[in-house]
Amino acid sequence: MSSTFNHLSLIAVFLLGASAFAQESPLRGELRREGERVSDACGAFSFKSVPGCAYTLFTDHPLHIAAGSMPPQNGFGLGGAFVWSKNTRNWRMSWDFDAVGAFSGSWRAGGYMKMVHTPHPAKPQIRATHPYTVFNFYAQTISLNKLNFFGLGNDTTLAGKSLLGMSERIVGASAIKPVFEWAAIRWLNLALLGEINGRFIDIRGKHGQSVPSIETLYTDATAPGLSSQPGFAQLGEGLRIKPAIGNLQLNYMGKFQQFFAPSSSH
Repeated sequence: MSSTFNHLSLIAVFLLGASAFAQESPLRGELRREGERVSDACGAFSFKSVPGCAYTLFTDHPLHIAAGSMPPQNGFGLGGAFVWSKNTRNWRMSWDFDAVGAFSGSWRAGGYMKMVHTPHPAKPQIRATHPYTVFNFYAQTISLNKLNFFGLGNDTTLAGKSLLGMSERIVGASAIKPVFEWAAIRWLNLALLGEINGRFIDIRGKHGQSVPSIETLYTDATAPGLSSQPGFAQLGEGLRIKPAIGNLQLNYMGKFQQFFAPSSSH
């Protein structure tokens, strides 16, 4: 009797483990389905299948190829991206992580999160528009290997051309808060805007080119901030209105920005 019970227990544990394994997580399920879509689009090579395969590789989710132009003179970047979203009763949340690099050695990488507040009031009101509060959180790093500097002011010449490299890291958050509580101004579709960012910049010379590196032509007096680049905080606040007149949708925005550094800098 005891032996039979032990065998039944082992079978039950095995079945429970198999059942748990069979229950895919949402992410694992999406990755499996994406793999099936890529296999269908790109499995059998032919010239007719190339557009469909490329479309799948560049636009599918949660993984896809990322591509985009870098700033001028820094080439075209290729890399990868991961996107994911999750909805709850009161929030729509999405994440985006991507990284691209160019043959010039320049690259960009970042992570971004968006949260859209979608409350369910006890007495829903019918409106022509659906204003939602939106929060954005982000962190990005970009490294550019080739930038031109000709000096300050309007009297610069080609003779003052120099090269430099720059890296910048940005960490911050922004918010959009629609103001729809006042019926008298609801037609304006007024929204309050706010942001806070930390920016950290590093400047470096660019050597081995026919054009001289920046530090060989300029000093802190002629290129302020050349030897030291303190990080700084950047705040922003503003208003946006999007009134609709018939089929005409207007969009106006006013914004203030402030910059704060820990020491005197330019």
